Amino acid sequence: MPLITPLPSSATQNQDPTQRAVTTANRLTGNDRGGKGDLKSTFQDFVAGTFYKEMLKSLQKMHGKPAYLDGGQAEKVFQGQLDQQIAEDLAKSHGSQLSDGLYQAYLQHQRA
Repeated sequence: MPLITPLPSSATQNQDPTQRAVTTANRLTGNDRGGKGDLKSTFQDFVAGTFYKEMLKSLQKMHGKPAYLDGGQAEKVFQGQLDQQIAEDLAKSHGSQLSDGLYQAYLQHQRA
């Protein structure tokens, strides 16, 4: 059974909306350790994961349904889950190449 967490304090409500979203996500997933390393990995997972997920979805749309042996809804669900897992794995292994530039721009924006 999930733990019930208190409502955010006024300090959390005064944060930048992006930082508040990261803080909330970390609290909900149990990754509430703080630090730049966690933020960078979260940023990498989101940016690269979204990119690879959309790339795989476009790749699946290019192929038409086969005339025979179409798996129906079950195949669509399985393919969606498989694409999600592949996107997460690619984001972890190759995601830094996509997200490093955006992460640096985000840090510069935070400093300004």
